[in-house]
Amino acid sequence: MVSLRRLAWMCRDLAKHHVDDPDVPAAPDGADGYAEWVQIALILYRVELEKSLRETEDYLNEMPGVLAVFGLDEAPHYSSFCR
Repeated sequence: MVSLRRLAWMCRDLAKHHVDDPDVPAAPDGADGYAEWVQIALILYRVELEKSLRETEDYLNEMPGVLAVFGLDEAPHYSSFCR
């Protein structure tokens, strides 16, 4: 298995490749929620880790280096992963 940070980069790059505007900040000011690429990347990451929604939130909060790959300071609430 690849390292967790490398997996995060792969999910991030794949997600950015498949959205209309990959240059949108992860959590744009004044926007409701997260950029589309962040949502896709985090869902991909969760699936690869085979973690539940709540486990993913807890897991990410313990890994600031991985959160930095996604441009986040803290993990989104677990309900953000079910979109």
